[in-house]
Amino acid sequence: MSSPWFEFDDEDEPCGGFQLEVLRLVRERAEEWPCPPDSTYVLFFPADETGHDEPPVERDLMRLVVDLSRQGSHFLAIGADVEGDEVLCSQLHICSLAPTDERDDIVACEAQGSADELAALTADWIGEILRRPTLRYDGRRD
Repeated sequence: MSSPWFEFDDEDEPCGGFQLEVLRLVRERAEEWPCPPDSTYVLFFPADETGHDEPPVERDLMRLVVDLSRQGSHFLAIGADVEGDEVLCSQLHICSLAPTDERDDIVACEAQGSADELAALTADWIGEILRRPTLRYDGRRD
């Protein structure tokens, strides 16, 4: 049985074994998050390919996405990019899903390490943000 967290279509080209191990480990820890599994999904970008407004990646990239619209943050997503043995946890632009820094209270986090270390950091970072008392955000700057 597959996990309901970070589902992807069978037609998608998954990245390498390291990224899939990080995904498996994050899925295990996601059970503790206060959000529904269908608020999460995963995108795969093979080397030399990427999203709309981003430069191509040098290595296969896996982007984990948590859409916060069900938590009242209509213009906010958070997630993690796993590229090789590195992870970048950050806010994501809701349209392009590219890393952004719209909110000062959500600080990006970068690390390099084993699959276990990256999965733990990613799951803890996302979980901490999801457990905050309010994540309301309407896209306007003060």
